Amino acid sequence: MPKQYAKGERPHHPFIDDYARVVDYDTHFESADDVKRAIAGYAGLVSALDENIGAVLRELRESGLDGSTRVLYTSDHGDNAGARGLWGKSTFYEESAGVPLIVAGPGVAEGGVVATTVSHIDCAPTILEATGVDPRAGDGSLPGASLFAVAQGTAPARPVISEYHAIGSAAGAFMLRFGKWKYCHYVAYRPQLFDLESDPEELTDLAADGRFADVLAQGERLLRSTLDPDAVDARAKKRQQQLLDGFGGRDAALARGDLGFTPAPGTPAEMN
Repeated sequence: MPKQYAKGERPHHPFIDDYARVVDYDTHFESADDVKRAIAGYAGLVSALDENIGAVLRELRESGLDGSTRVLYTSDHGDNAGARGLWGKSTFYEESAGVPLIVAGPGVAEGGVVATTVSHIDCAPTILEATGVDPRAGDGSLPGASLFAVAQGTAPARPVISEYHAIGSAAGAFMLRFGKWKYCHYVAYRPQLFDLESDPEELTDLAADGRFADVLAQGERLLRSTLDPDAVDARAKKRQQQLLDGFGGRDAALARGDLGFTPAPGTPAEMN
């Protein structure tokens, strides 16, 4: 069974409780077998993707291009997969926010594991470098770093930030990684703080522990040196309201329903 799955083991934080209430997959499971079947289904999706990636790499080998091609594999998110009773994405726990990233090809040491924290903003300069294209004017000052350089030991001097404004969030949420620390800032709620070195499973939230007040303050200071979370939250809400109004308002959106899943190519969307 997933970690901290039993109801008495699940941690509670207002943001996480909001998400669990809105994205309520777990309430539909009636037994441990249901949970295990869901995990097996997710493993099946991973296997299917792995098989298709293998087909692409096989074509590279057979065409003789594997020796001159760099390959970058990543995803837009992970999945809680039942940990803490949560399913889907949209939280800052490592199960969800720890996005997979594999780089291979010329100039990349095979089998190496790099602990330096990176993010998707690093993909653009990496792809430009791989293809020999110079950044556009002004793009060179953006915070992205070459993953090839990181793979060879470069450690960019910057925090890594994630943010969330979508389903299940009453207000903006921001996560910042600096060193071994993960700081989660919520516009509407209290923060979270985890030491990923001593507590990689994120079982202990240190935000309310006075011994870590300086680290908590450092996390907020680093976040605010990059963005104003309250201003970003206000802009997001304004834009969301504009989109909602453009599609007929709240009542029209509720009447239309939502997609339970992304439809396969050539199939109609199922609204519910």
